[in-house]
Amino acid sequence: MLKYTKYKNNNATLNFQIMATKSIDKKKTLEYAVAFYFYDSGCVNFMMGNIMYQHIKTIYDERADGRGQNTLEVVYNYKKMKYEVLCLTDNKLAQKEISIL
Repeated sequence: MLKYTKYKNNNATLNFQIMATKSIDKKKTLEYAVAFYFYDSGCVNFMMGNIMYQHIKTIYDERADGRGQNTLEVVYNYKKMKYEVLCLTDNKLAQKEISIL
């Protein structure tokens, strides 16, 4: 859905496009699941989009410059049939909801 707003400034007319975004439930994100569901469980299957993953391990990698940690999630991708590492600070993952099976 697009919304157009016009602003006039002296001789110029400016057009801005504002796109509505879907609100994401924070309790259905991978970051929340890693923090509250996966820490004490073994193998957990979850769906992200149309791909099924299995939680293997969570790794807290400390940054070399001392500015905190990167949280990495080791998963098994059933569609590609291989292990993958997902960085939880990635903006693409922050905008996706998961469903735990």
